[in-house]
Amino acid sequence: MNVATQPCLLRAGARCFGDAPAVIGPADLLTFRDLDRRVSKRARALARLATPGTWVVLRATPSVDGLIEFLALLRAGLPVLPVNPAQPEATLRVLMTRNRIERLLEAPDAPVPDPGDVGPRLREAQTLEFADDAPCTGILTSGSTGEPKVAVHSYRNHVLSATGSAAVMPLAPGDRYLLSLPWFHVAGIAILFRCLLAGAALVLGGRAEDPHFLRAMRISHVSMVEVQLRRLLARYAPLPALQGVLLGGGPVGPTILAAARQRGLPVWTTYGLTEMSSQVITQGADGRGHLLPYRECRIAEDGEILVRGDTLFLGYLEDGGLTRPVDGAGWFHTRDLGYWDGITFEWHGRSDHQFISGGENVQPERIEAVLRRHPAIAQAVVVPRADAEFGQRPVAFLDAVGEIQQDALRSWLRQHLSPWELPVAIHPLPRSEGMKIRRADLVELAARGRP
Repeated sequence: MNVATQPCLLRAGARCFGDAPAVIGPADLLTFRDLDRRVSKRARALARLATPGTWVVLRATPSVDGLIEFLALLRAGLPVLPVNPAQPEATLRVLMTRNRIERLLEAPDAPVPDPGDVGPRLREAQTLEFADDAPCTGILTSGSTGEPKVAVHSYRNHVLSATGSAAVMPLAPGDRYLLSLPWFHVAGIAILFRCLLAGAALVLGGRAEDPHFLRAMRISHVSMVEVQLRRLLARYAPLPALQGVLLGGGPVGPTILAAARQRGLPVWTTYGLTEMSSQVITQGADGRGHLLPYRECRIAEDGEILVRGDTLFLGYLEDGGLTRPVDGAGWFHTRDLGYWDGITFEWHGRSDHQFISGGENVQPERIEAVLRRHPAIAQAVVVPRADAEFGQRPVAFLDAVGEIQQDALRSWLRQHLSPWELPVAIHPLPRSEGMKIRRADLVELAARGRP
């Protein structure tokens, strides 16, 4: 019986693109041929770690050596769970025990223990064809409302995610894509696969909000979240001549979108999720939504967004095995609420964020969208706080541009929100190091009555 496989994009890139830049770091420039050679050399050492198919946790350092380590583990036949380098040791060990993962690589190019004579076949192991149904990577879900899960993807998931993305925002040899998002998130992994597929260079060492770096490194494409775009537009410097700006990580306010496009940035907004290997629907300046190839999307009767297709993950890693939570027709229930008619896409929020206040349903994301329309508010997160009379009431955490007069803000909000939607308290939004803010932490802060 033949097993469907995907060829290694890096080996194909070494043959097709040869001496074209593949990775550009602060002190390195590796061609596709160089990168392929170094990955093969490291893979021969890493093959001693365990038998093929054994999971390895890798601290995902944003460096050339870190990416070589990741690609070498895949070439050695070892599925990889990249994690935040700042992840505390104790938390990481609990995660590994819960998911029956024994191997941890603390740093790229670390010495690999020699388990003895494992034979020449294993020492020379090179995986250049990846089975369509075999685990390749694990990505921790955000865990915004609970313990994070390990979403498992195949190599095929990542390849088809990149192929579908190129249908809307194409890449080509000579293009330079900044690795502006952490590659322990699915959005960062997606950038890597887009570049490998297209023969574009992956650039490390800079920030998406730094126009000087973008111009100096001749960046052509960049992925951002809204806060990064705001910081870029706030810089008093000419903007670079970018060919594509992909915005994800949540809804983006119309004001900031209009400002970006007025200054010549070719901005695309995108809806995606870890379980679908990144993007699902992407929208350009005309507001028209494009369902990317290899994906399907529909809206259930209760407004929930359902997805399926060839980019849908293999499942969650649980007790050493996989569980794939789909319904009888193969649809994954995202718990996101929205609207999609094949042309227009709207994201309305998370069903598990909704709460009841005085008998009325409150969707925090609707209040957040209104708050972000205020010219002095860059970011807003709304969470519930227990209330003896109403059950729960909304509390807002704001990232403001300058000082906000709360009385004036409340007066402005009364013009746009229903009485049960008006925040009963307003606090500064704590700084977050991740791409997403943990709402559970803000719920705790709201309960204490202060940040």
